[in-house]
Amino acid sequence: MGLSDQECYARILADKFDYTNTYYDREPKLDIRRPSPGWLGSCDFVLAADVIEHIAPPLDEALSAVRSLLKPNGFFGVTVYCHPSDKMREHYPGLGEFRIVPLGGRDVLINRRRDGSLEIREDLVFHGGAGETLEMREFGISGLEAALRSAGFEGVHFLTANVPEWGILFDHETSQPLVARKQEYTLGRCAQSQLVEAWRDAEDRAWKAEKAAEQAREAPEKRGLRWRLR
Repeated sequence: MGLSDQECYARILADKFDYTNTYYDREPKLDIRRPSPGWLGSCDFVLAADVIEHIAPPLDEALSAVRSLLKPNGFFGVTVYCHPSDKMREHYPGLGEFRIVPLGGRDVLINRRRDGSLEIREDLVFHGGAGETLEMREFGISGLEAALRSAGFEGVHFLTANVPEWGILFDHETSQPLVARKQEYTLGRCAQSQLVEAWRDAEDRAWKAEKAAEQAREAPEKRGLRWRLR
């Protein structure tokens, strides 16, 4: 499942997997805080590229919902900007019932706080794209990992190593990629047997290919020997 994935790679994923790209503002529509019961436990992976900074609080509710979508060995693939200072800031910690409305030529947020008081904010930051693009928070790596583990994810792996042969060079000014696993991955007995069988098949094919190459190298010498004997 994708959460508003970009079309350039959503097309590839749909071609390779049983994959559905979902949206906050159009069909197929998904509010990740309240997923349909039919999705629960059905996903091998859920992808969120620069999405989770836009989810309205409380964030833990949304992360727990994502985890509920995954199969036991499923994972949550995320990219999100993390501030180098490692500070995590919720911009609207008291967010309750709210609307974003145009007023005086600019957008303002009108919020009825959970305690009933009224709040009006005009220091809003929006990111490009469709759907809900108001920046709700800014992450730090430590706080993000703590939030994911608090939601029940067992393995959280931040991808910070350069892979130059694939053109991957880590830059602190861009989004931080990570993989959060529902539970630490272990190979089951069936998968272990399949892996051993595949390894043996590969060894057998390599041995046959090596013997065929040896025979091909020896063939000219044997033809020359027969010609000399004649």
